[in-house]
Amino acid sequence: MGTKRGAGAAIGWAALSIVIPGAAHLRAGYRVLGLALLGLFLAAGVAVAAVTISAGGWAVATQATWAKAIGGGAIGVGVAWGLLVVASYTVLRPRRRLIWSDGLALLLVVAVVSPFVVASQTVSQMDAALTDVFDAPEPTPINHEDPWAGRTRVNILLLGGDGARGRTGTSIRTDSLNVASIDVRTGETVLFALPREMENAPFPKGSVMGGLFPPPKGFYVQGAGRGSEDLLNGVWAYADTHPALFHNAPTRAPEAVKGAVGQILGLKIDYYVLVNMWGVARLIDALGGVRIHVEQDICYGVGRSDGGVIKAGTRRLNGNDALWYGRARDHDGSSCAGGDNHARMRRQHCVISAMLDQLDPATVLLKFKQLAGAARQTFRTDIPRGLLQDLVPLADKVKGGRVGTLSIVPPRYNPAYPDFPRIRADVRKAIARSHRAPVAMGTPSAGPSSTPSGTPSARPTRTAMASSGKLSDSCAA
Repeated sequence: MGTKRGAGAAIGWAALSIVIPGAAHLRAGYRVLGLALLGLFLAAGVAVAAVTISAGGWAVATQATWAKAIGGGAIGVGVAWGLLVVASYTVLRPRRRLIWSDGLALLLVVAVVSPFVVASQTVSQMDAALTDVFDAPEPTPINHEDPWAGRTRVNILLLGGDGARGRTGTSIRTDSLNVASIDVRTGETVLFALPREMENAPFPKGSVMGGLFPPPKGFYVQGAGRGSEDLLNGVWAYADTHPALFHNAPTRAPEAVKGAVGQILGLKIDYYVLVNMWGVARLIDALGGVRIHVEQDICYGVGRSDGGVIKAGTRRLNGNDALWYGRARDHDGSSCAGGDNHARMRRQHCVISAMLDQLDPATVLLKFKQLAGAARQTFRTDIPRGLLQDLVPLADKVKGGRVGTLSIVPPRYNPAYPDFPRIRADVRKAIARSHRAPVAMGTPSAGPSSTPSGTPSARPTRTAMASSGKLSDSCAA
């Protein structure tokens, strides 16, 4: 009992105890204590696994209560494991103190404790980021057995907000507007893309915006003029900059946009997610850039001191260049061009797809702090945090399902004189068709093709925003 060994052996057994708790005590003759330590750590591991399984993996990962418990538990386990290393080394340490072996033992303790400290910090950062982004209150307790309350589809409005530097007179322009309509049973999805320049947007009857802008004109500001603040991308800014009309309701801007888009498409918009495009640049920089095939030279800021050119070719773009690749519309009269709104919509899809395609787990782990910090300034949503544990599995279904698109763009649709009944009818057909075939009802670049009957065509191909997350051929790197 308590036999002293050589310093090298003591270090070796202490290291083995990291993997097999109690091994050093068993070697030293403390059988009962060694077996007790081994049993205690095994029981703790089984308990953690059982709690995780019973609570549901995504519930543990996304809920604030679990995040705090995991963060505190990681520190506790790290300290316990560090003390185990100290105890394991002590029972076998030579009587004669050796500085080098004591130093190695200390390094072992640091090596064991450090990952748990890092894990606790990472969980704390994730919890803070989720709290900042998903801060919407839960109107009623969520029944996770039926989180969609019997609905067969959930419709999420995806907004790209342009709070650009140097733009005055507005808060945010939602220059990218898409709705993901998801079948909650299968994950089959139809993505509806709306043009930023759509005019005369309607609003729900009885809403504040509906009273201010009744049919038939809808969203029309007297004296604003074409191309000004009464286009679809100006709804958020109008509601945001006229708080008194909405009794200072904090949700006035997103609710106004959700109401307008819902009326245009004939859908109930359940939730929205706003992505600040300048925040996306920070995310891309945190990723180390994204590889994109630039089809032709892209000009931005022509005539300004901060303007530039993104040269054609396959290249890794930093955040600023990737953002301008998706946003630019400038022309300089030569081969350098930014393109129209619909070409820009397609390039924005390319940037998002490139990010998803190149976002691997190793990058997330290595750059989690930078990504979390950027995410906190990039996303806004009214999705309650409690629903995340149901949305993440739904996203997995979407990833394995089919994704079709219906783009409300010319030549089929005229954003200056939108035919809303026709749009709603095509939306209904697109959703019905998504249940029968892998659809691709038009792309952001060219608009939907038509059959003789005038309905969007269905063909067995995936779109640029398909579930695989891969890019379309035009921008694949």
